[in-house]
Amino acid sequence: MTKEERYQASAEELLRLVGGKENIISAAHCATRLRLVLKDESKADVDGILKADLVKGQFANGGQFQIIIGSGTVNEVYKRFIETGGIAEATKSEVKQAAVQKMNPLQRLVKTLSDVFVPLIPALVASGLMMGLNNVLTANGLFIPGKSLAEAYPALSDIAAMINTFASAAYAFLPVLIGFSATKMFGGNPYLGAVIGMIMVSGDLLNAYAYGTAVTEGTIPVWNILGLTIEKVGYQGTVLPVLAASYILSFVEKKLHKYIPEILDNLLTPLLTVMITGFVTFTVVGGIMRTAGDMLTNSFVWMHDTLGIVGGMVLGFLYSPLTMTGMHHSLLPVDIQMVAAGGSFLLAIASCNNVAQGGATLCAMLRTKDKKLKSVAATSGVSAMLGITEPAMFGVNLKLKYPFYGAMIGAALGGGYVTLTNVLNTAPGTAGIVGFVCVPATSMLNFLIGTAISVAAGFIFTYIMSNMKKFNKELEKKETELEQLRKDVSNSNESGKGLSNKLEKYNLLLGRNDLIGKGVIITLKDGESRGIATDVIVHAEDILEVINSLKNAGAEAISVNNQRIISRTAISCVGNVITINGEKVGPPFVIKAIGLPSQLFGGITMTGHYISKLEEAGVQVKVDQVDKDTIVIPKYEGIYKLEYASNIE
Repeated sequence: MTKEERYQASAEELLRLVGGKENIISAAHCATRLRLVLKDESKADVDGILKADLVKGQFANGGQFQIIIGSGTVNEVYKRFIETGGIAEATKSEVKQAAVQKMNPLQRLVKTLSDVFVPLIPALVASGLMMGLNNVLTANGLFIPGKSLAEAYPALSDIAAMINTFASAAYAFLPVLIGFSATKMFGGNPYLGAVIGMIMVSGDLLNAYAYGTAVTEGTIPVWNILGLTIEKVGYQGTVLPVLAASYILSFVEKKLHKYIPEILDNLLTPLLTVMITGFVTFTVVGGIMRTAGDMLTNSFVWMHDTLGIVGGMVLGFLYSPLTMTGMHHSLLPVDIQMVAAGGSFLLAIASCNNVAQGGATLCAMLRTKDKKLKSVAATSGVSAMLGITEPAMFGVNLKLKYPFYGAMIGAALGGGYVTLTNVLNTAPGTAGIVGFVCVPATSMLNFLIGTAISVAAGFIFTYIMSNMKKFNKELEKKETELEQLRKDVSNSNESGKGLSNKLEKYNLLLGRNDLIGKGVIITLKDGESRGIATDVIVHAEDILEVINSLKNAGAEAISVNNQRIISRTAISCVGNVITINGEKVGPPFVIKAIGLPSQLFGGITMTGHYISKLEEAGVQVKVDQVDKDTIVIPKYEGIYKLEYASNIE
């Protein structure tokens, strides 16, 4: 069978195995994979696909059914695949869009939130860490009984005030950032989205953080327009209302572009878009969000008061989704009322949620292979511990999904404990580890135990789910690729053995394996001072001379202070410190070499050898011949990459 015939046969077989052209919504390909969006993935014969000719693996992720075929080959198979099925050619972005349309509403919401917040992560991380620093400086009793650091040391008060100004900006104007990012994603003018965000946090409105006090005092300002009573309340720190407003703005703007004459488009479209969106936001969106918030608030209070520990676990479990939408702010009036009445349970529940998000994020940092995500997780995890969860939640946990689930479980367990022990805050405070300063001394220990349970459980359950293909798509993809590698080796025994032998040879040459064997161990120590320091100090050139001598004597592997010596190893002096492979090492220098022991020993100790010169100079030298396989030389841990050299074709 010719190559062309194999490509055609494979394309026809795959079309049949995925359920026929009637089951295909969209099809594209990348460098190695056929990317399909199927109407019903259950109709695809996965086992048959994995056994098909040219197929190297298969996995599903983000609504896409992906078949691994290989570089170059996938282009030929794809071309025949769409020709045979009469399928329209699509780009990767079009396939991704089709995959999004296939998701259920909850999946779309989660993806939307994640996509909107990814560009905002740097701003949120910076602000979150600054808020945490400000909390440390201003928390009463954290370090000094009855006082904050800023009160105990007045010189810190202005620094704390400045940090607070810097830290609060991104969160005070969060709707502006979200409005820009979300409107851009929905296909509207992002600058109009930013304008709507600015309107929602305008200084003419009651600040959302003061809404609770205004409710208790009955002083909520309103507009009276055409018989409608509209609350003049801002949306500081909210998420869902701004997303809804951004979607409405994008929809209205697109419709107006269609119907307004081109000559008036630039004048009327922005004006009408902002006015219509603003009016709908304050009359409809705001009312729905606040009503939903009131319903949630009442249900939370009922659960806590009626269901006890079970209610606390449910509250903890649901607090993450509530925070995700920004509707947790609706609990502020209840918190204020309960604090005024003697104590509120909400700070402890919220703290358990926030630190659970932090614990899950730190676990995700250890489990993910994405270096950029690791960096984001490290900073946002700390930020969540201090009470700012948005960077962790939207930048890491919702993106990977399973850390978010782990955090919900951790928050539930911690919430159950603080409810069982009746931990109440007697003053509003930061929902994080430092929140213990707002609870009575008799409850501080239980508060800390509850948050510790949440951190540990969030971390542990995230770790458990990271090892489950059902939750960790990254793991599923790796396992699919590994299984295909096993399949390739088993299908081609001889070529597999040859490849394995060749790989083993290259690993040995590159120092990628730990080795054990017999040989010699040489120890070099700085000598006793004779008044001239350089005469008795081991230098980089001394180590290089010994290594070269060992190579000449037939050494097969060499290490210095457990640093493997390979062809690209650099040994140099930086001041009075020697670096090997970029790592700082110091005396004594233990040089291990594997080879024929007698040959290595004789080659290094012969009369007139460099070793004897070192001894004459005052360096302390010890050479041991090892005739048993007890010398262990570790593998090279660095990155071996050629940037300028390449093979000659």
